[in-house]
Amino acid sequence: MKDEIVQIKENQLPQCLDFIHLCFKSVADKFGFTKENCPVHTSFMPMEKLQNFWNWGFLMYGIFSEQGQLEGYISLSKVPDKEGVWSIHNLCVHPNLRCKGYGKLLLDFAKAKTKELSGQILFVDFIDEHTELKNWYIKNGFEFIGTQKYAHLPFTIGMTTYNIE
Repeated sequence: MKDEIVQIKENQLPQCLDFIHLCFKSVADKFGFTKENCPVHTSFMPMEKLQNFWNWGFLMYGIFSEQGQLEGYISLSKVPDKEGVWSIHNLCVHPNLRCKGYGKLLLDFAKAKTKELSGQILFVDFIDEHTELKNWYIKNGFEFIGTQKYAHLPFTIGMTTYNIE
């Protein structure tokens, strides 16, 4: 496993979007999400949304193979109006590389980057019904803080935080 995490450049956004779609397709398939019943799911994210994240200052990072292919992706953003709180977005690992340490590498990177940016809390939300993912965050030091239900989503949002030391 190559363990260098590099910051994404704006011209790499199309590659990142294709990668995000590929990675989150398995989640959409697992829960039966389609463009019709859950158009806002990450697996259907339009380029405009990813470009907006870039324009809003999200910090985007990737793990690349020696051939330049994405193997893992994560983005971070400061939570508006919450001093010292940062949020993880779209953490994903290529489906063929899951359970090989890439996710933990990205998660540990997010913790270190948040600390470097003087953050005190790292937040991540996810599909609460995705118990394997929820348990993975808890196993990696995150504390489950509750759920939120939105009328426009066919699932419940689970929320966790990690206190930066």
